[in-house]
Amino acid sequence: MDSFFQAGTNNQLVVAFHGTGGNEYQLLTTVAELFPAASLLSFRGPISEGAQRRFFAPLDNGQLDRRDFEQHVSAFLTKDWPSLEKDYQEVIFIGYSNGANFILGLLEQEPTLADTVILLHPSRLVYSFNRSSDTTILLTVGAQDTMSLPGEVLKLSEELKVVFPNTTLLFTDSGHELSEQEIVAIQKQLGGN
Repeated sequence: MDSFFQAGTNNQLVVAFHGTGGNEYQLLTTVAELFPAASLLSFRGPISEGAQRRFFAPLDNGQLDRRDFEQHVSAFLTKDWPSLEKDYQEVIFIGYSNGANFILGLLEQEPTLADTVILLHPSRLVYSFNRSSDTTILLTVGAQDTMSLPGEVLKLSEELKVVFPNTTLLFTDSGHELSEQEIVAIQKQLGGN
């Protein structure tokens, strides 16, 4: 999987996954605001849907193609992730929309993959979390989001809490876009990292 790396000045590594139609640069500003001193490793989705990039096949009638999804998750965990330098004190995963959903697939297989996971506007697809972890998970959703429905994201957060007790859901007044209100809420929740 193609990626972009930028060295930071502290011992944090942020691993970023863009939304549908984005690229490895989509979350640079967001990560810079949240973790200005961290190193950044940002991936570009390997799937093309026209000119748009994704991390797994598009939904079919709202349904996830589990076989395709798990193939891409497994490929990342067996090929991309093990080959990377991970000599960091703290690893943070952040994903927006399609990227957030991809991270949820990673957590199905490797619940201790990161110290902190930030899921920006995820969707409640069919996930199966079987192993518990003390990983901190932070989900965001906009009250007017028509793609990541607030009620469904609330249900997803409750499902995650069963195996990830340190799960928090943040609501904003926005839609599916990333907002400054959202960034400020995340900073406050993380203690101003």
